[in-house]
Amino acid sequence: MIPVKVFRAAAFVLEKTSRMQVGRAWHDPALDVALRRVRAGRLERGLDLIRQARDDHELRALRVTELATAAEAHLDALERLAGDDPDALLWLGAARVQHAWELRDDLTGRFHEQLATAAEPLRRAAEADPADPVPWDVLQWQAMGLGDRDELDRLWEELASRAPRLFAGHYTRAQALCGKWHGSDEEVLAFARTAAATAGPGDLVTAMLPLAHFEVAWSEIAASGRDAQEVLEAHFRDPYVAEELIDAVDTWHARPRPHPRSVEAMHLFGAAFYYGGHHARAQSLLMNAGRRVPEILPWSAGSLTPGRRYARARRELGLD
Repeated sequence: MIPVKVFRAAAFVLEKTSRMQVGRAWHDPALDVALRRVRAGRLERGLDLIRQARDDHELRALRVTELATAAEAHLDALERLAGDDPDALLWLGAARVQHAWELRDDLTGRFHEQLATAAEPLRRAAEADPADPVPWDVLQWQAMGLGDRDELDRLWEELASRAPRLFAGHYTRAQALCGKWHGSDEEVLAFARTAAATAGPGDLVTAMLPLAHFEVAWSEIAASGRDAQEVLEAHFRDPYVAEELIDAVDTWHARPRPHPRSVEAMHLFGAAFYYGGHHARAQSLLMNAGRRVPEILPWSAGSLTPGRRYARARRELGLD
């Protein structure tokens, strides 16, 4: 549920010029097919996929996020479809939040107006299925846009009580705790370190640690105006940073298990080790990540597009 419309508009070009599938850092073949249909206005298949994932919170969160973006041009049809269906209400609320984020730079106030329209369907979805953590994750993005830190803290408690290890929920919470939103470098690092320290073998939430370190490094890049590559290399070559990242990735790999967003974690850890000079670890991770690339994180710093920067890293690591 990230504001990514600009990146998605360029995704086709990036895929052609860098041979990367930008914005596809996840594994869900059924979703790959459904996205094309939903963009064309055929919403029923998208609703089926959300409904089928009721018992798989990670898959449900992924599908809601991606389908919300795909359905952005069909909000009226999605509203007609929703009715009292909790799955469709969740999708409608998520699509409204996504649409609102694309209006963030609009000076007419439409950003907040659109965000406000998402509350009602999301609350109804949450009430209809009290065990579902996904509406609470989407509500985090709404509260982040509205600038309500107290509400963000309350929503995180609601989400964590339902799914304490949900990758999607942790990702959103980490964004909320960044200095660029409603926290600080210290807060997001403390959150990520706690997530990694309490992770059991195979827990993908360990990837919050490289995510937090990238956010801190990018804050420095923005504040200092220094060369992005220089800052990233200095940050990830710090021995303490390298040590805690190695501990975290080893915890994740101690008992690997399927996860629809494991490719994203490969990119986060792989990029961190690439910038940190731990090339053997980076090679292993990025070889398995293949050509599916996140749209923004962790390859967006500097003048190169994420697809091109990742393509260059693969060449330097001898993967192409």
